[in-house]
Amino acid sequence: MDGLLAGLLEFLLEIAGEFLIQILVELAVEAIVGRLSLRKHWRPAVSALWLACCGAAAGFLSVWLLPKPVFVARPLIPGASLLLAPLAAGLAMHLLGKRLQESGRPATTLATFWGGALFAFVMALVRWWLISRPRFPA
Repeated sequence: MDGLLAGLLEFLLEIAGEFLIQILVELAVEAIVGRLSLRKHWRPAVSALWLACCGAAAGFLSVWLLPKPVFVARPLIPGASLLLAPLAAGLAMHLLGKRLQESGRPATTLATFWGGALFAFVMALVRWWLISRPRFPA
């Protein structure tokens, strides 16, 4: 039972952390794009590549800040966060994008379901790869 509770708590903290990072990236991208007025010229493939690169950078930064798993309890399904966290983050970013559009502000690609899910998936993949790979003694 403790493993299930720890796994659930880890999942919720991971989603909250990824969502917070996505909000910060969304604000930074919106400020930069607004200043440079580049939004009209970006194609979906360029936006996807940009989000994947930002997600990878956020994954590396998160490993640098927290080099070990938040919880040491073994999860019930290893790697489940690679699917569930991006889905939850994508939904949250979709809702944020709708709210931005309702208030009359344009939303960037990150504020869509696919943009948020891509960013979160790449971030989670980088973090999972760096933390879970076997370490060999030198």
